[in-house]
Amino acid sequence: MKGSFFLASFLLFGSLLCTCTRQNDTSIDVRNYYFPLKELTEGLVYEYDFVGNDSIAPDYWYYRSLIQDGKTYLTSTLYRPGDLSPQIHAREIMVRNGMLLDEIFFYEKDTSGRPEQLQVPVKIVAGNVYPFYVHNPGGVFLLRIEWKSALDTLEKTVLIKNRSFAGITTFEFEGKKHPAVKFALKEAIEVHKNGLFAPAPYPGDETFIKGIGKVHYRKFVGNQIVEYKLAKRYPMSELEKKFKSMQQQ
Repeated sequence: MKGSFFLASFLLFGSLLCTCTRQNDTSIDVRNYYFPLKELTEGLVYEYDFVGNDSIAPDYWYYRSLIQDGKTYLTSTLYRPGDLSPQIHAREIMVRNGMLLDEIFFYEKDTSGRPEQLQVPVKIVAGNVYPFYVHNPGGVFLLRIEWKSALDTLEKTVLIKNRSFAGITTFEFEGKKHPAVKFALKEAIEVHKNGLFAPAPYPGDETFIKGIGKVHYRKFVGNQIVEYKLAKRYPMSELEKKFKSMQQQ
């Protein structure tokens, strides 16, 4: 189902044993564990490997920050393995207390055989992506988006993602343990077409480490675990070479 495909791709995909700056007696400042916006002005590819099955292609996310009209944005693009055709493109805006989803598009393959992709606009109902201040225990940060398939406009899909702070931890990356923050997730998807299809919500989590951003994300769907872990980061030019090599094989 198209809605399920987009949901799997969107899990975003990217979430201490350290001293955290406190805004007051109850809030914890976790902004430095998100993607390093000042270091992403030239953009970097984050390659996430699927955990437990080497035959499944990695997720290739390209993150780039920019300042426009005095506002700070983070763009993210998920590329299809083997070419530079996007699956998802999103833009977040930085506000005083966190990052909000500003716009997002999905891309579908044209089934008529034409090479171009179909852009699917997405309605943002609630756009909370990442909070800069959290409490332990804390509240729920809601993300809700809705879209209709370009190939079937009678089908509307709704994605609801509840994110909550799960604590301070450490996470190993490139052979070293880093201070990290972890968020618990609960996701639900609704498909509206000739009635409502709404399977039970499923849990997950995501982990962010200081100065790097999202390094791990997973969800538990029935008896299956969908899990990705950051393997490496590199410039877009390296991804272009990698994909060119794939096409020549």
